[in-house]
Amino acid sequence: MIPQKIQALFDFIDYLDKNKREYIEKYIPLCDELKNLGDQREELNPNGNYMEKRQYDNIQAQINEKFSPIISNIHTPISTKLKELGIWTGENTYTSIWNNNISTISDFKRDFKSEDVSSVMQYKQKYLSFRIETNTDFLCLPFVFRYLDEILKELFDFFKDTNENEFDSFETKTIKVNNIEEAVKGFMENKGKNVKFSIPTKTLYNNSNGKQIPSSYTNIKNELIMGDKIHVGDIPNNSGQISIGKENTSKINDGDELAQKSFNWQKWGIITTAILGIIAIVITIFSIMKNS
Repeated sequence: MIPQKIQALFDFIDYLDKNKREYIEKYIPLCDELKNLGDQREELNPNGNYMEKRQYDNIQAQINEKFSPIISNIHTPISTKLKELGIWTGENTYTSIWNNNISTISDFKRDFKSEDVSSVMQYKQKYLSFRIETNTDFLCLPFVFRYLDEILKELFDFFKDTNENEFDSFETKTIKVNNIEEAVKGFMENKGKNVKFSIPTKTLYNNSNGKQIPSSYTNIKNELIMGDKIHVGDIPNNSGQISIGKENTSKINDGDELAQKSFNWQKWGIITTAILGIIAIVITIFSIMKNS
């Protein structure tokens, strides 16, 4: 028998499948228009010339107008459905999509019944078809689909008859780099792509004391993660935020949600500046630790 929490994931897949055609025909073209407008806006310098300021304001008005139906008809209904089904508890980082479901999936992989397999295979195909045919986060749901991909891959990879990665065409790709400078360059070269960067932990330390540093990697997604990435079992709790230190949180003013989300998908210059600032802070911290 399919456990309730896994059935909730399947019910959400049914919801996506039911709306897939409308998403493809109506909202993905709208997202493409918004990306084009965002590219045009990035070329302007509104603080340097009054004509460019006028162009900038005109493009921004178009962005706000076109982004509104995406929030109303994509972001809000999907978020509401996730909460109704108990898949997500409502936090901004969406980490509960993984945290709330991983233990049930682990138990199910140990205790599934033969009659469950056909149902799992059916829903796997539905989800793969949705992600392959849409292959988008609709500019406002990157963490939703990132965590859905991760939690469903944890389930569906157990029930497959191939060695191929069935999520390959749409899941977040990991690019290994040797240092933070290469990661910053990679950010700019892969602007808008669904990638994360893996940096050897030893490159963050000055190994002047002769102690051996373990060869492990620190992952940096398209939002930089610096500081502690806490795990309970296999559960990541600190993904998707620009943060330094422990237990940092981010909040969005609900009254400005549309403006916030319409800007988030194109703030690469700001993100890169934040990365460089964080690098400087990290270097300073390590210098202090070395000299103390």
